[in-house]
Parts: sequence; structure tokens; C-alpha cells
Amino acid sequence: MSTRISPVTHPKKPLGPRTATAVLVALALGLTLARGHYLQAQDSATELSKSNVAAPVSTKPAASAAQPVTFDIADPKVLAVSSDEYVINPEDVLDVHVYDVPELSHDYIVSPAGNVVVPLLPKPIQAAGLSTDQFAHALEESFRQSGRLSRAQITVSIRQSRRSLVNVDGAVKTPQALPVIARTKLLYVLSQCGGLADDHGITVTVSRGPLARRDLALEGGPATPTLDISLKKLMDPNDPTSLTDVWPGDSVSVERAGIFYVLGQINRPGGYNLRTAHEQITILEALAIAGDVTAVAKNSKALIMRKDSTAPSGRKEIALNLSDILAGRSPDQVLQNNDILYVPASGGKRALRTFVSLPASVATSAAGAATYTRF
Repeated sequence: MSTRISPVTHPKKPLGPRTATAVLVALALGLTLARGHYLQAQDSATELSKSNVAAPVSTKPAASAAQPVTFDIADPKVLAVSSDEYVINPEDVLDVHVYDVPELSHDYIVSPAGNVVVPLLPKPIQAAGLSTDQFAHALEESFRQSGRLSRAQITVSIRQSRRSLVNVDGAVKTPQALPVIARTKLLYVLSQCGGLADDHGITVTVSRGPLARRDLALEGGPATPTLDISLKKLMDPNDPTSLTDVWPGDSVSVERAGIFYVLGQINRPGGYNLRTAHEQITILEALAIAGDVTAVAKNSKALIMRKDSTAPSGRKEIALNLSDILAGRSPDQVLQNNDILYVPASGGKRALRTFVSLPASVATSAAGAATYTRF
């Protein structure tokens, strides 16, 4: 049976029943043919992926000796990665999603050589040195050139990265490997580690990773492997040093110098950091730093409590006569890291006996004492 389509004799006259039926039949036929071609392409992709994929994640090169599809890192288009974008590194785990092709949408591990093996593609694809968007475009182009997927739509994100970390150690309250996806401020990294520890020194050292050196070289700045930064300048919001950045792959180490405590009848009792691990502070210098003794201090009954693993309480007690030290009759001793210089009140013999008999409580008091930063 055939259907005859009559011409429309008047442009404003509505279509007749036969004409409408013919249009609908033609549209249905066209959609059926398009769907058949689509399903055939999908079946072909599925069969190829089943025959080529042993596991969804692969880091081994293909069985053939095909060279990977690479991109010139010196190409301006490749170098046009924003410094705020993450750059893919070897051993990163990438979440690759191919629209409407679930057989290809998996996690892929970047090989140590910086390449990714993807089913249906004859060659590994270079990923290291590219942003996620650039790698997604590279995959789309590779699928198009291979004839496997003519209009692939691909998105790529970072599932896990061993190099998207900044390692922070030394004199911070919580040393850790901090996840950092892009360049960020050094002060923010230190704050995420709980801030500076009480025994910090005056210097923080940043060891630059490959990503930092590359970005700094592109910006025309110094790309030295290590950078020593003054903590005093870093903490000053008016100093340009406070804007120092770190990148994924950098390491940060805060100098650990030491701390001493001056407690008791002191105008400003508390803990004070040593500026460096080699700084030597004498008893008289410590008293001057802490604002000197009060008017009711018993100078002849001062003492130092020093850590000693052989002592029953873990600390040994060294008696001092501050009056003799001030007069030059006794030597001015050098304090050691974690020493506690204690000056009792006049007439406080009972308090001193209690203090000496309970050194653990003194250590607790020192731990809870206010600390003052010396730069």
C-alpha cells in the first residue's frame, strides 16, 4: 500500500490527515534508522572494550610497542595552564567519565612515565604535565582520530594524588602531610597544622617541588630549590613575605629551637622560645627577658628544674642563689632546652617544700603557662 501526499494549495490551510500521517511516518523512520546506527556503534565499542580490558584500572603499557601520544611541554598551549590549576603527576588516580559509554568510564592510574592506557585507543596518552581539562581534550581528540568515538564527551577529575600534598614538619603543633590541590599561602598551611609550636625558632624552610619550580620559572621569579624565610617577616601582614605561596609537592620545615620557662615571682612568668637551637640564654638573661623578679621574690631560694631520665620524678633540681649570681660570687649558668627557672616568694618555705615534693605539678604548670614568642 502506498501513501500519496497531496500538495498544500493554500499556505494558511491546516494540513490534512493524510499529510500529517505521512510526516509522522517519515520522522519515525528516520529516528529508527538513527537509533540503529547508534546501537551498532555502542555494541562495537562494548565488544572492543570487553576484548581489550582486563581490569578497569591499568598502568601497564599496551602489548604492542606503540609509542604514547605525547604533547610538547614547551608548547605554549600546554604551558598555558593557570598557576591555580592542578597539573597531573605520575601515579595520580584520575576519574575519567565518557558520556554515555560506561564501559570506558573508570578510574585510571597515571604510569610512572606519565601516561595512561585507555581501552579502544591504540596508544597510551600522555597525562603528566597537563591540567584535567587539557587531558580530557586530548582523550576526545584521540578517540576522534582513531575512529572509535567521533563525538566523545569526556570529563576528568583527580580522584587521588600522592603529589598533591605539602609535607609540614618541625616546630608546628600538628606536623602532617596536608592535601593541597593548587598553590596556596604558606601562612594558611601553617594554620592548618595548628600554628607554630612553643619551641619554634625564627626560620621556616620551604623545599620547592617540580610544580613550584616550573610555575616560578614561568613567572620570571627565583626558582631556587630551597627558600629560608624569616618567621618575623612572615607573620607581619605589612611585609610582602607574608604572601609567600607553596605548591603541591613542596615541603615545609619550621626550625625547632627549644623553650625555657621562668615561673614564680616573676613580672612576666611563662615560656620563652629560643631563637635558634644554638642560642644560649643565661639565668640573668632569662630574668631580664621575663621582666625580672617581683619585690617579694626570695632570690636565695631559686632553683632550676631540668629534665633527667635518671631522676625519680624525671627532673633534677639545681639550687640557685640569685643574689650571689647578681654579685658575681657565683657563675651565671646557661639554661638548657625545657629548663624551668623558679623563684619562690619570700617567706614561702612551705610553698617551696610543696613545690620541690611535687615536680610533676610544676611541669604541668609550665605546660599550661603563657608562652611568648621571641623573633
